[in-house]
Amino acid sequence: MGVWKLDFYMEYEGNIIDLLSVIFAWGVIAVIIVRIYRVQNAEERPRIWKIVMAVLLGLFSFSFTFPLFNENFSIAILPLGVWILYGLLNRRERWEAYSKYAWTGFLGNFIFLGTALLAIGLAAVYYPKDEVRTYLTDVSDVELLVTHPSGEDAVLDITRLDDALSTFRYEDSDVIQWFEEIREQIWSEEESKEPVNVQEKFPYLLTGVKTKTREKMHVYLEQDGKGLLITTKSNQYYFKSKTASFLEVRGHAE
Repeated sequence: MGVWKLDFYMEYEGNIIDLLSVIFAWGVIAVIIVRIYRVQNAEERPRIWKIVMAVLLGLFSFSFTFPLFNENFSIAILPLGVWILYGLLNRRERWEAYSKYAWTGFLGNFIFLGTALLAIGLAAVYYPKDEVRTYLTDVSDVELLVTHPSGEDAVLDITRLDDALSTFRYEDSDVIQWFEEIREQIWSEEESKEPVNVQEKFPYLLTGVKTKTREKMHVYLEQDGKGLLITTKSNQYYFKSKTASFLEVRGHAE
C-alpha cells in the first residue's frame, strides 16, 4: 500500500547510472524550457532566474509513494507548486507568462519517474545482483575484522580472495534458519546453566571493499571463509563457495 507525502525531487542517491538518469531528466526539462522561451513573446518573457524559480516551484507536488522493484517511487498527484504560483501571479495578471514553466516543473516529476524506472533496467544489466563481483569489485585494500567472540584469529590472503571470487555463487539466504540456530544455542545455555560458546555464522567483517554500485554496504564472512553475506541499504545477498581457501585461521581472537 502506498504512502501519501509531499515530495520535492531535487537530489539523487546511488550509483553512476542513478546520477546519469537525474542529469538526463534535467536535460529533458531544460530542452522543454528553452523551446517555451523561444516561442514566447519577447515582451512577456520573464527573467531567467524567475523562470528557474517557477520550474522549481512547479516540481513541488502532493505525491503518492508506492513500492516497486524493492524501491520506493513517487508519482505526482496534485500540482501544489503550480497552484501556489497561480495564487501569487493571477492577481497581477502575470500568470500567463509563467504558467508553461510552472507546468513544466510539474511534468518534471513524471520525467524523473520515467528515468528512474529506466535506470533500474540499466542497472540490472550493468550491475547484476547475482554476481559477487558487482559488490566486491576491488579487494586490494580489504581488511579482516573479527566482530564476534566465536571468530578465530585469522589472516586474509588477498590474492587468494581475488582468485576465489569467481567460485562464489548466489544462493537464497535462510535468515530465519540462521537465527534459529543461534537461538537454540542460547536456549541450551539457559537450560544447562553453564556457559556455552555461541557460534556466530558470520563472525568476520571485510572492510575496504570497493564496489561497482558505490553503495554503502557491509560484507560479512562465514566462519569457514566459504560464505559471504552482503548487506546493502535495502537488501541482503548470500554467496557460497565450495573451494575458497583465502582464510588462514591461527586461533581464537582475544
